[in-house]
Amino acid sequence: MGGALTIIACVKLPGVDAGVCFYGIPPAEQANANEITVPFQAHFANEDDWCTPASVDEFDATLKQAGVSYELYRYDAQHGFVNETRADVYDQQATQLAWDRTIQFLNTHLR
Repeated sequence: MGGALTIIACVKLPGVDAGVCFYGIPPAEQANANEITVPFQAHFANEDDWCTPASVDEFDATLKQAGVSYELYRYDAQHGFVNETRADVYDQQATQLAWDRTIQFLNTHLR
């Protein structure tokens, strides 16, 4: 739920300076991605039956069409790949790459 909430916050909360989403897309009626006005980064798993590759393609197209300042990354991993407590989905290599990208993004946009 954190990824979807990140997008909602980027759309609806004043004072948000940037956002990083991990595998979550809210319904458009909750927060339409084309209304994101802050720098935004997103991380998705290619093996995800909730945020499917097709839904990520649609999300990506919406961001592009709206001219949102964003970075979107996909990993050959499963939904929840950053969750160290879930050995069935945790992917150390994907996690490290995603965190490195996240830290670099936040350092760029929040300084």
